[in-house]
Amino acid sequence: MKKYIVLFLGLIYGALVFSQDINVMSYNVLLYPEGDMVNRIDTFSKILDYYKPDLLLLQELKSEQGLQNVTEELTTLFGNFASGTYVNQVSNPSNTWRLQQNIAFNENVFSLDSERVIETLYRDINYFKLNVLDDNAAPTSELVHVYVTHLKSSQGNANEQLRLAMAEVLIDSIALLPAESNVIVAGDFNVYYGQEPAYEMLLSTNGTNTLNDPIDMPGWGSSNFQNKEVYTQSTRLSSLSDGAGGGVDDRFDFILLSDHLMNSNSDLTYQSNSYKALGNNGTCYNEDLIDCTTTDNVPYDILRSLYYMSDHLPVVLSLDKNNVVSAPESSVLLEDNLVKITPNPANTYLDFVWDNVRHMDLSIFSLQGKLMLNKRLLSGNAKLDITNLNEGLYFVEVKDVQTGEVVTKKIVVQR
Repeated sequence: MKKYIVLFLGLIYGALVFSQDINVMSYNVLLYPEGDMVNRIDTFSKILDYYKPDLLLLQELKSEQGLQNVTEELTTLFGNFASGTYVNQVSNPSNTWRLQQNIAFNENVFSLDSERVIETLYRDINYFKLNVLDDNAAPTSELVHVYVTHLKSSQGNANEQLRLAMAEVLIDSIALLPAESNVIVAGDFNVYYGQEPAYEMLLSTNGTNTLNDPIDMPGWGSSNFQNKEVYTQSTRLSSLSDGAGGGVDDRFDFILLSDHLMNSNSDLTYQSNSYKALGNNGTCYNEDLIDCTTTDNVPYDILRSLYYMSDHLPVVLSLDKNNVVSAPESSVLLEDNLVKITPNPANTYLDFVWDNVRHMDLSIFSLQGKLMLNKRLLSGNAKLDITNLNEGLYFVEVKDVQTGEVVTKKIVVQR
């Protein structure tokens, strides 16, 4: 996938106001594409075609093929979709029950700037930095930092503590982002009540990037909670061949947004009242999803698709583009040309060449997000010894010290 970087050579901006929404969907897709259900992609396609997500945040992927199937189906439906890089679970290598998270996105709305696997005690957290595009699919000044997670399941203190530990890692990562960033944290949190420590940790103060629960309905998880439409598991009263039963009575699935995205004056902002558990209008509490009425709800054929597709409901919301501006009129767009890295694959060294004499900060990360090398480059070219790196795929981030702009590339070390 091509990466873009913008060098700001002037202060004159050409404002471009967007009218379209950005539809976001987070969905635990239940061991996808495995399971006994035949033609799962056909069922999933009905749900995707109904909601039309621009950004799909996936949990419980079992294989790269599953991610590829979903991305291809989105492309068939809407055209020009891409995904993140699939990486097998890295965290907790002794665990044989491995699940993964990833994203698929509309390439007319976003480009992928960088991605990283964040390791925790139990399961990976997957991070993606997206650049918002204008109507001509060119980069704008808006970045979105997306974290997709699947916290430890099940009740009990030990499991609550594992969820809390994962949430702490995620919050620590957000704390390193620039002030007033656009941050989306989504996934299957597996929290049972509003006072669970992991949930409270995720909403704890974090500078200008504090996360918010857009629906703001405290008290969920208690027996007298009235807003039953927020619950997302389980779509089935009795378990089918895969997944959990129990009826629609747990709120496990969330999309959280940073302060900046919740500010109605921001260029990119949460569309009021757009957050919902798709398919749940509150009339099927502790019942099968297909027992929900269709009043103020999705059509019945979509209810059936949601019932069979997964034991979770997707959570959806929309973002408004208010005054998102295109790149500066006097800027120069460089398409993977700011920095040239050769050879690739590499063996013992890397050559770096860039088209100016400004200083560059170079960082090399493993697929697990571990910093392997950090160095300041002081001229327009440099040779770097990489004999200490093991064979494999790495991410290289090169930051222009003067402008703060970053370009990310992949390299392969091969011997």
